[in-house]
Order: sequence, then structure tokens, then C-alpha cells
Amino acid sequence: MNNGRLIAVENDLFSVADRIKSIDDKYKIYYNGESRKFEVRSADDNSLQVVLPFDRLDSRAVDYVRKTRIERIDELLEEIEKANASAEKRAVEEAAKKALDGLRI
Repeated sequence: MNNGRLIAVENDLFSVADRIKSIDDKYKIYYNGESRKFEVRSADDNSLQVVLPFDRLDSRAVDYVRKTRIERIDELLEEIEKANASAEKRAVEEAAKKALDGLRI
């Protein structure tokens, strides 16, 4: 299935694999040699749970896995909506400022 590109990570310097497993005992960490990214997969069916956006395993990975768990989907969607609303407001304000600056003679 993985054509040898996935390397299981069971022992690491900061015990990140163990700490992530404590979040969900079905979680396993792999290093994907093709994409050069760390992946968290389910031990049940090897399904991809999350790709870690970090080049090394440290406490950020543990925090990221906690933050992206499916149980937090409503909170995550709310955070995304707030960020989008804020970005849209900034874009409108910047466009209005440019328009006003263009009207000044």
C-alpha cells in the first residue's frame, strides 16, 4: 500500500510519538519519505488523520494533533469563520482607503 515510502516513528528524542499516542491510542506517526512530511495515521485502517506542517517532531506536533482532532470541528470552523470575516473586513477597509485616496486631488 505505501510502497515503502512510510517509515514508522516509534521512538523519538522528545517522546512525541508517545505523547500523540496518549491523545488517541490508535494514532501512529510515520515519516513519508516521498513528501518528506510527518503523518499521523489510524492504526485501525492506516487512514491518514493529519499531515504535520513541521519538519521535525516536537511539542508543536502534539499541540497541532490536539487542535485538529475531529471532536473540535465546530471550534475549528468557528475559528476559520472569524479569520475569514476579519480578513474580509481588512480587505474592504483597504479598498475603501485606496478609493478615498484616489479621489483626493
